[in-house]
Amino acid sequence: MDRLNRIIVVVAFALIMMGVLPLTAVAGSESSSSIEPIFQKAKQDYLQKKINSSAQQIKKGAAYMESQAQEASAKGKEALTASAQELEKLADDVKKGAVTSEKRMEESFARAYLALAVDAHIKSTESWTRKEAAKAGAALDLANKHLEKSFTWAGQKVEKSTQDVMKKSDEISLKLQKKSNLIAEDVGNRLKDAGNEIEKFGKRIAPR
Repeated sequence: MDRLNRIIVVVAFALIMMGVLPLTAVAGSESSSSIEPIFQKAKQDYLQKKINSSAQQIKKGAAYMESQAQEASAKGKEALTASAQELEKLADDVKKGAVTSEKRMEESFARAYLALAVDAHIKSTESWTRKEAAKAGAALDLANKHLEKSFTWAGQKVEKSTQDVMKKSDEISLKLQKKSNLIAEDVGNRLKDAGNEIEKFGKRIAPR
């Protein structure tokens, strides 16, 4: 079944790239969809001087972020909507030839992943408050993955202190998903630490 799901996702994104399937058709499930192929193609097209195609991909990225915002809580919605607006402007500037380096594109993509990390972390915290351990763990795992992608697109090295926090977050995430016996204070501390790292990196890559 997992293999079938992966095949479906691959086919769906192939259809998106060809403009056959609207992005919102698959954007609703964070666990089975990814914005990464869109960002990769946008950058590749830009480097190959396929400006219109690159701009189109970035707009698809903006649509993805907007679709995620529709399912987010207030704080998560704010971050996701801001990213969607940034990507829309980036797409317009790419099309106009106003983007002279892929660095601006990479920074926007990094902030998009950070917005996704913020939203996932909020969902993890909310799920834990509702005593939904498995959901809290899955969302925390997703927050970590998005933060890693944000570092990658920003071209920045993950500091040792951040690596330690992310490792502990991964451990707690796995235990939550397995519904292991955990001390509430430990989970709360790990969630707080993860949130602090996301916030700290957000300040580092904020637009100047």
